[in-house]
Amino acid sequence: MVLTKAMGILPASFRVRLSILFAVLVGCFALPAAASAACSLPTPPAVDYVDGGTNQQFEGTFKPELNRKFIQIPFDVTPGITGMRIRYCYDGTSANPGPGGIKNTTLDLGVYEPNTPDPEKWTMNQRRGWSGSAVKMIGIGGNGPTSTAVYNGSNADPNNPYPDRKKYVPGTTTRAYKPGPIPAGKWAVELGAGYIDPALTAGTNWTVEVVTSTDPEWDDEGFTPKPYTPYVAKAAADWYTGDFHAHGENEPGNAPMKDTFDLGFGDSSEGGSSLDFITLVDHNNDVAKSSELGEYRTLYPGKLIIPGTEMTTYDGHFNSHNSSVFTDFRLGDIYRWDDTANPNVLDDGELTHVRGPENPSARFAQIRANGGIAQINHPRIFADFPSACRGCLWGYTDAQTDFSKVSSIEIQTGTAGVPYVGPVAMNPYTTDTLAYYEHALATGNHIAAVGSSDDHKAGGTNGPFDAPVGHAATAVFADELSPDGITDAVNAGHTYVKFYGAQGPDVTMKAGEPGKADLTAIPGDSVTGPSMNLQLHVSKAGPSAFMPGPYTLEVLKDGVSIDSATVAGDEFDHDLNVTESGRYSFKLSTKVGPNPLIVAYSTRVWFMQKDMRVETCETNPDLCPIPSNKFSFGKVKLNKKKGTAKLQVKVPGKGKVILAGSKKVKGQKNKSKKKSKITLTIKAKGKAAKALKKKGKTKIKAKVKFTPTGGKAKVKSKTIKLKRKKSKKHK
Repeated sequence: MVLTKAMGILPASFRVRLSILFAVLVGCFALPAAASAACSLPTPPAVDYVDGGTNQQFEGTFKPELNRKFIQIPFDVTPGITGMRIRYCYDGTSANPGPGGIKNTTLDLGVYEPNTPDPEKWTMNQRRGWSGSAVKMIGIGGNGPTSTAVYNGSNADPNNPYPDRKKYVPGTTTRAYKPGPIPAGKWAVELGAGYIDPALTAGTNWTVEVVTSTDPEWDDEGFTPKPYTPYVAKAAADWYTGDFHAHGENEPGNAPMKDTFDLGFGDSSEGGSSLDFITLVDHNNDVAKSSELGEYRTLYPGKLIIPGTEMTTYDGHFNSHNSSVFTDFRLGDIYRWDDTANPNVLDDGELTHVRGPENPSARFAQIRANGGIAQINHPRIFADFPSACRGCLWGYTDAQTDFSKVSSIEIQTGTAGVPYVGPVAMNPYTTDTLAYYEHALATGNHIAAVGSSDDHKAGGTNGPFDAPVGHAATAVFADELSPDGITDAVNAGHTYVKFYGAQGPDVTMKAGEPGKADLTAIPGDSVTGPSMNLQLHVSKAGPSAFMPGPYTLEVLKDGVSIDSATVAGDEFDHDLNVTESGRYSFKLSTKVGPNPLIVAYSTRVWFMQKDMRVETCETNPDLCPIPSNKFSFGKVKLNKKKGTAKLQVKVPGKGKVILAGSKKVKGQKNKSKKKSKITLTIKAKGKAAKALKKKGKTKIKAKVKFTPTGGKAKVKSKTIKLKRKKSKKHK
């Protein structure tokens, strides 16, 4: 409390950093868990149901050179196994721990089942789960996870809320892992080297233990998956407000997803966030989508849940929403331990390189190709304080990212003003994030702006940077409230961010050419013309505003303000005509003292200025391409009784067809109205007619000219042999 009051008299830049330090000290961030120096495995319960299987223990040392890389540790599972317990530990506390005594070493945990076609390789198809460094002891078996009541357990200690959420419970599958049968074969534990301090030249020592069991307690409850199926929550085209980044309990320690949905979909009059949709993303796993989300669809009529995953790499986080495939989050090198010397002890030279590093651009392309949204999360968060959240800052280059593959960028994460209740200043990372967004747009790529909460605790934490689900939020204009409807809208850029959630002011921006009564372009669209009209409307920013005004509405060109107006009243209109090419958007803000607070910020309307004077074929020949004069001859049908022939002419379009007259052939004219077959009658005359009558046959050359309407004539000739039956003479 003293620290909070003292902040008011300090310089702004120092107050920002003090806020960050305070947040770390009170434990409001998801920090790496610390291991003891001796690397002691966590103690299992006295009753553990690990009978009849095997106990395999592995140990080794990872040097700092393995930072950001993944190491697979194979282990064997025999037939008849019902479940397994895995526990691990690591040491390596930094000599210079970060603020709040953060111990930098982080090794993450994932598990893979056998890959029968290729037993020495584990891919996303064999994933059984990924828990990061959240828990050090897990179970996997035929039974599902514990009930919500058991998961929540006791919450008596305010300094250690919900301690049971990370507890290992024998006979159940730990959240973040898929329940189901345990196939025999070669499995793998995967350790991700999230961070090993380069100063720790000796490296970090680790131990992994896998105990398998045949005890029926692991498979006696008959777990039935309830997978997610897409649905339409509302069929109408409208603006829908949602949160593109909220977490559930498949990162052990988080609040149950139902708590998040109850809060997010609840009415604001009852303390809820009044959202229309929520995308549920857990770190590096999709267990909720495959096993649990199916039961929630009917609980929230008219509301939409969209499954996704937060792909947590060691150089940045990104969301995959609504994709039909699970994207590999491992962008670093992958190694496999081939144990050849000292059994179960990692020796030099035993790591086999499986795959090199890859770029996020390939993952973005895969997500979008499979019907999803590829979203960069909190790209500039903790830029001056990266140890507060390892990997949260986007560290990939523009070339590695490839903005042409990106659907959206999260321009506001969590609370827009600090502290969340009674904000006095803007989130210190918002300005840098907006600059990064504008930088991405300056490459010419159309990318939607989105805002999210990144809520892990269903509003259950109150640090200065924490915010409940729906804060921030994104308004999306979609053809329908469905996963595909929202996906299509975001990929089209039809969004704007409401920094303070659904309760904040509503803003619409329409654009189009002057002289048109109804402007149809909205954020994300493109307009071409001599100039562009912008029509903006602001609601709920007057006396009824959730936060005192006055509010200022600005029009931005390429991220820079070119026009502003003070919002007057709860319904406010503002029009503007622009004549320069660029990307146009709006920003709505207010102030607390001298400090601005952004309230809404939109995706761009892209305008290309072009002189739209009326052009003719004379001023622009490209408007009137020369029609084709190519034609061909078809069948020739003889009439031997009359001594004539029918010649078929195939023409490509409208025009005139002329059979030229000569000393031997009678001329003829015809017209074509479209691509068609024109029939010309070939009749002999003169000497040719006499020869035909005398000998019953003659050769003539038919010369045909086709002149397409508006085009040039073309002439072709064809030799035709006319025949005529001689009349019988009576003797």
